[in-house]
Amino acid sequence: MTVKIDPGIFPTRAPSNWELGQSYGEVSPTMDLFGISNRQVVITIEKKFSFIEGLIARILRAPANLRRPLDQLNSGLWQLMDGTRSLGEIAEAMEECFEEAIIPSEERCSASILILEELNLVILADLPNVPRSRD
Repeated sequence: MTVKIDPGIFPTRAPSNWELGQSYGEVSPTMDLFGISNRQVVITIEKKFSFIEGLIARILRAPANLRRPLDQLNSGLWQLMDGTRSLGEIAEAMEECFEEAIIPSEERCSASILILEELNLVILADLPNVPRSRD
């Protein structure tokens, strides 16, 4: 069963720490037009331990953060999810940038966004996130 998101929904990155890592190669003019850097996105998630888990983590010297590197397509998707584009617009941009690698773009973007939403890394909004003017 394939679950699709309404193309009019505005996927937005949830507040989180992320950085651009290694390059996937040259940035095409189309990627540049849409603001895709063609670099790997690495999301850092702070681990939240219960008291017992925290005690065990300190004893075992477990890292306090989880680094989640994204592949090339999901890195491009992450950069497009700024809250100003609808899923339909994002799918079109992804198809223009990555061509056959992402087709069918709307279904593949929907699937990735739903996974990121389950991880609390994406918020699905009905309206665009338009920056407020400083009047």
